[in-house]
Amino acid sequence: MKKLLKNKKGFSLVELLIVIAIMGVLAVIAFSMFSGIVANSTRKADEEQANNIQKALTSYMVDTGDSKLLQMKYDSNNDNVVDTVVGTASNLNYQYVIQALQFDQVVDGKTYIAYLNPKTGTIPSTKDFDVRWSKHIGYSIKVYPSRAKAEVVPVESGSTLTTELEIIN
Repeated sequence: MKKLLKNKKGFSLVELLIVIAIMGVLAVIAFSMFSGIVANSTRKADEEQANNIQKALTSYMVDTGDSKLLQMKYDSNNDNVVDTVVGTASNLNYQYVIQALQFDQVVDGKTYIAYLNPKTGTIPSTKDFDVRWSKHIGYSIKVYPSRAKAEVVPVESGSTLTTELEIIN
């Protein structure tokens, strides 16, 4: 029995430190890879959200024939009453379009059901459609009335794109 106790050896302090250091390096590598995956997924989510907005806006223009957005209205006073026309606003902002697409629209006496649904609750809000990635500052919306087409892309900070709605004749 005494012989078994004498032959039993443990790990030395140096061996334990080496193993802990290796585990630390692996943890740092895993964390940096995970951070990249999260950032990439939020960037992709913004691109997909822009695609959804683009489809809704194009559907509105094709369905209503209002390709210059001269009859699309949004709630300028935040009282859930659509009262301001998007295409005639002095400062065309992408948020006006996003908000307007969440309201039922009346064009030439015909009612069109909202093209975007609010994600939280029933009150239309632009916060539901805000960009998620920290390097995005908003969306650029370009409307081409002659083709009844819209382009929506997220705008990165420092980009030459603006976050305004642009109607290109």
